[in-house]
Amino acid sequence: MGAFFCKFPSVTKDNIERRRVLDSERKTEDVPPSKQVQPMGPALRLALIAISAALYAAAIGITAPIPTPWGVGQFRPGVVFPSIFAIVYGPMVGALGAAIGTFVGDVVFLVPLGLTTPLLSLIAGVPGNFVGFYLLGWFMSRYRSWVGFIVGSFTAIFFGNLVAAIGVVAYLPLLIPFWATLPAEARIGAVLGFTFFWLVTMIPFVIPLVPPIVRALKPLAGNRVDMSLLGWHRGSGSEVLRSSLAVGAILGILYLLVQFTPLGNSLFDYVAAPQFVPWLKLLFLVATVVVLVFGVVAGLVLRPGQKK
Repeated sequence: MGAFFCKFPSVTKDNIERRRVLDSERKTEDVPPSKQVQPMGPALRLALIAISAALYAAAIGITAPIPTPWGVGQFRPGVVFPSIFAIVYGPMVGALGAAIGTFVGDVVFLVPLGLTTPLLSLIAGVPGNFVGFYLLGWFMSRYRSWVGFIVGSFTAIFFGNLVAAIGVVAYLPLLIPFWATLPAEARIGAVLGFTFFWLVTMIPFVIPLVPPIVRALKPLAGNRVDMSLLGWHRGSGSEVLRSSLAVGAILGILYLLVQFTPLGNSLFDYVAAPQFVPWLKLLFLVATVVVLVFGVVAGLVLRPGQKK
């Protein structure tokens, strides 16, 4: 038995890592130089951050007049822009572009309308956007697949909005005396209310719109971006459908909880006028349907075993 094993090289972590590096180098040599991914320099990185910030700020301006149930916490389908930059160009580009863009958009468009203050933007919007889009970019750099995109989008948007919601609820008592009188459970409900409101208004835009936009931008990206990062070129329809069903199930459970249990009241009654509450609950159902429909459609386009 011992002699038998001596005929084979020992399998160690060093051997495995060496083989992985050799395989990677061999694959790189097989790719024409014009198609190999080139590293981004500081100037290009700064330019991409500036473009991302400008697009996000402009999108914030477009939706600035749309009221929200709380008077703060904007409806932002413009999160599609930093999502694209985080996925295509990496977490730091996406995070810094989103953080700068949200501050510029808040100061230029929302402050004149009395919907926020520069300090509130720095406390809530800037860190929330940075955390959320850094997480999304990190997920996609680590898990290059459809599953990584769908699950990563949900996770990143949730935690980014949670950070922003905590900042808002911590700041509002300084601005509005009424908030200082709310009990602790009402403030916790407000944090979750903000978080879920932003989650269910962003997910229906990010998940169905980002993939086709990223794919359409592929010819413009040049050889400085690994466009396979998103996994558009590998993964089957069944993977998309399963991950969409998982996220849709979470959203569906949240909808049932806010619609048919006291959770809905604890989230919204203290901080939203009664006429808004049914619509807030309906948003959970809308987000659920959008994610599930996307999963079905993408699952049909990416038939099982087909690589796109």
